[in-house]
Amino acid sequence: MRRRAHIDLDTIRQTAASSSLPDCTADLRADAYGHGLLPVARALTDAGVGGFLVSRVEDAAALADEGLPVPVEIGAPESGRTVRGPELFGLDPAHPSPPAMRLEGEVIAVKRVPADRGVSYGYTYRTSHPTTLVLVALGYADGILRVASNKAPVKVGDIIGRITGRIAMDQFVVDVGGDGPAPGDPVILFGDPELGEPTVLDWADALGVAAPVITSRLGRRIERTYTR
Repeated sequence: MRRRAHIDLDTIRQTAASSSLPDCTADLRADAYGHGLLPVARALTDAGVGGFLVSRVEDAAALADEGLPVPVEIGAPESGRTVRGPELFGLDPAHPSPPAMRLEGEVIAVKRVPADRGVSYGYTYRTSHPTTLVLVALGYADGILRVASNKAPVKVGDIIGRITGRIAMDQFVVDVGGDGPAPGDPVILFGDPELGEPTVLDWADALGVAAPVITSRLGRRIERTYTR
């Protein structure tokens, strides 16, 4: 069952190598905002970033074991260095940069339903006309914020839908309108706008929360894969 966060290390490296980012301390708290501490630290070291900010002793030890630059633990970075964090991953709307993460789930069921059919717990969504609902194998146990219920955009095949009804522990529903999706089809929660996918900043706008909150909460059931 597909639960995957694909992280493009080339994107992170290129973002860090642009402008003044190499001359900075990179904020890698919360497992590099959910992107993976060690793979991201290696990519940033390749880009010339000279220091890291972490919040756990275990993270500092892991970096030291890899021979990566000694991190700063809950303290000030070297004098004259700027701390950079969300903008390294495309998470800061004030400093636009390409998104580094694509979050992907999988359609596990498809059902045609009539009008006025309640969806998920509490029936906070009811279908307005006959439509097709798909069940997606991601939920709040994976760190998908429940506030995304009835709000967040997702891409199912070529269709941009919206999470429909309340997000459950292991799954959520999307009303896709007509026929088309089939079990096994990929579902992109957020990714690359150049591919017509919603972005994590779209999610942030829809949910009214900061983008780093969304990625930092993603759980261990979601496999991290990397492109170099």
